[in-house]
Order: sequence, then structure tokens, then C-alpha cells
Amino acid sequence: MQWYRDKNLLALSISFMVANIGWGMAWPYLPVYVSILGGGILFITLLSIMFNLFGSFSQYPWARLSDKSGQKKIFISLGNGFSGLMFYLMSLSTIPIVIIEYRILQGIFSSMATPTSSALIVELGKENMGLYFGIFNSFIELGYTIGSFFGSMIYVLTGNITTIFIISMILFIISAFITQLGLREERTKIDRSKIPFPTFRHEGKPGRFPMNLKDGVKIIFENKDILFLAIAVFFVMSASGEVYSVLPVYLNEKFSESWIGFLYGVESISVVAFTPIFGYLSDRINIKYLIITGIIGYFITFILYFIFNTPQEMIFAEIISGMKWSAFIVSASTYVGVVSPKGKESRSQAMLNIAQSMGWVLGPAVAVPIITFFGFSINIIFSFIFITIGLLIVLIFVKSKKIKTENT
Repeated sequence: MQWYRDKNLLALSISFMVANIGWGMAWPYLPVYVSILGGGILFITLLSIMFNLFGSFSQYPWARLSDKSGQKKIFISLGNGFSGLMFYLMSLSTIPIVIIEYRILQGIFSSMATPTSSALIVELGKENMGLYFGIFNSFIELGYTIGSFFGSMIYVLTGNITTIFIISMILFIISAFITQLGLREERTKIDRSKIPFPTFRHEGKPGRFPMNLKDGVKIIFENKDILFLAIAVFFVMSASGEVYSVLPVYLNEKFSESWIGFLYGVESISVVAFTPIFGYLSDRINIKYLIITGIIGYFITFILYFIFNTPQEMIFAEIISGMKWSAFIVSASTYVGVVSPKGKESRSQAMLNIAQSMGWVLGPAVAVPIITFFGFSINIIFSFIFITIGLLIVLIFVKSKKIKTENT
């Protein structure tokens, strides 16, 4: 069957695209909203820390319940629906600590949908699993891109961030109904060890933990290539979390709220445009060179964030940001795909998601004292330490790999 004739795949993909329009609208403005309410840098960084922690560790119990019941679409519908409801409750709150509490609940609820959607794609894709995941993730990225621009447009027209949250909530509810009404599921159980964990998520969203953490740790310690790359990813993602968790507030201080969603949209378009290009290159040149290119891209992007002072200049910085993100995630995932033990590719990929999630816990936590005492600009400069450590680990310990050589 052609993928576009699979009504279940289309329903699931459209549902998540609509939900991600909501994410793309609301997330870039959430740190700014907390700042407007008087929340300091601690509250702003907790938005990412709490969501990542609770979102990551909540996935296993939800996945277990889904497997035990054999139901999937109800978990996806409730997960997306309640995630959107949290944005609405945030729009009613004027106390930063309450918004953090809603953010914790949002992480827990979003983890209802995350692993279950992967299991459903496995069930639907069968022999075309890679293609189905590619289609599904393309819809997700498209939704996030549309949402970023849409959120910026709403703010320009209304000047009200709470309006963005309310519309976002409506989109999440629509997403839940699309899933519930459009999917026709069979109550089956999935071997989650076979689920190909997607590559790194967007900034601000958690990575996915493997269902068997002990097995995943065993894999990386038996394979030094994966171990060193995971450590490098952890440091680079710590730098990412340190900067991107507070970037909306930084952009707001430099420009105005109306530019935030637009600039996030530019970055998303860049990711969409350059991911296939770096995917093509990763099949044909030394993968280690692309990993290094991506890490250097973080240096360049953050330097541009530091020196640029106009929105027009920042558009260029966001294009470079999308390029470095694409280069890094594609090359790192391809590298793990080459060196993973046979039959354990998915769990090996999942270890990179753990590195990302933990980096996004450490990075925002480090940003708190630095911004408090020295400011946003110094925080960007300090992130170079994490990037440098990650780059040195790749240069010294990560071996060169080339797909054609490995296959031969």
C-alpha cells in the first residue's frame, strides 16, 4: 500500500501536525510570558528543566499501561488534549510558580502520546517503518514551522500572549479529536525494543528514553564509539539548553515579542531545508566531519547571537542555527546507525536521546547563576566551554566512519 493511502498514518500525522502548530505557537512565548509576570531567570529555566525531567521519566509507565491495555489512540488523544489544556491554564495564571507546576503536568501528559505514537507507527509501517517515521516526522516539523509563524502573527495582531495560548489549546483539542475519530486501531501489543527512536527532538522538547535503560547503558559501555559520541552530545546539548532555554527572553530584550515566533519559524524552515542535504552528505563523506561541522555551527550561531543587534541580522543567525542543527542530528544519528550492534540499533539511538535530555537539564540549570550575576551575553560566551569539550571529545575519541567503507 502506498503511504498516502494509509488513512491511519494520515490521521496520526495530521493530528500531530495540528498539535505541533500549537507547540510552535506557544513554546517560544512561554518564557517571555513568565518574565512579564515577574518570574526571574530561575523560573524561566525551570520551564525546560521540569518539562524534560518529568516528560522523560513518565514515558515508561504510560507506555506500559498502553501495552497492557492494547489501546493506543486514547493515550495519544488524552496526551495531546491535556497538554493543550495546560497552556490554557497557564494563560489564566499570574503566578510564575503555578505555571511551573502546569509545565510539570504538561511534561507528564505529553509523555502519554510520545512513546505510544511511536508504537503505533511501528504497527502501521511494518515493512515500511523507516518511510512511515519519515512521513510522520515531516508532518511534525511542518506543524512546528507553521505554528512559529502563526504565533508571531497573532501577537502582532493582538499584542496578547494569552491569546496565543488559548488558540494553541484549541489546536491541541482538535488534534485529540482527529486522533480519536480518524484512527482505526487494532488492540495489539508491540515489542518496544524494536521501535526506532527518532533523532533529537526540537529545542524545548524532551528526547525519548529507551524502555530498557539497563540494556541501553550496557550497549554504550560495550561500544566505545557510541559511548564517546553520547558524552559529546551531552556536552553540546548542555550548551544548547543553556542558550535556547532563555533565548526567547534574550530576543525580547534585544527586539520585541513580535519577532520571537517569526525567528523560530525561520530556524524551523532551515531545519526542513537542510536536513535532506546533510542526510545525503552523511551517506557519502566521513560522518565524523559532519559531526564536527555541526558542533562548529553551534560556535558560529552563538557568536552571531552575541554580536547581532537587529532582527534582520538575526534572521541570518537563525538560518545558520537550522543548518547546524540539521548537520549535527543527522550525522550523529547516522554514525550510531553505522556502529550499533546488529539488532540493537534502536536502543543505541535512544542513548543519544538520553544524552540530549540530560544536557537540557544541566544547561538551563547552569544558566541560572550566570545570567543572574553576569547577564544573557556572558551566558552565551560561557556555553562555549560545553561546546569546546564536546568538540574535543569528537576530535580525539570518536573514530572516523564512512558508510560505504563500513558496508564494503
